[in-house]
Amino acid sequence: MGEQDKNLKKLSRTNIITNFIKKHNGSWTHDLWLDFCKYLKEKGYSPIDTDKVGALLEDKKKIYFSKK
Repeated sequence: MGEQDKNLKKLSRTNIITNFIKKHNGSWTHDLWLDFCKYLKEKGYSPIDTDKVGALLEDKKKIYFSKK
């Protein structure tokens, strides 16, 4: 498992993604997405595949809306 995958797995075990979704009510701009990616890097989740982060975010967003 590569470093990017390890960081993605570590991220998936946190509430960071769910908190981002809740904070923005399941909708965000591209600039907010870029800020989120920067935040992840600042928090030590680097290197990380942002495409996979995006997929994880979309999966969690579906769960978020299914509970509303």
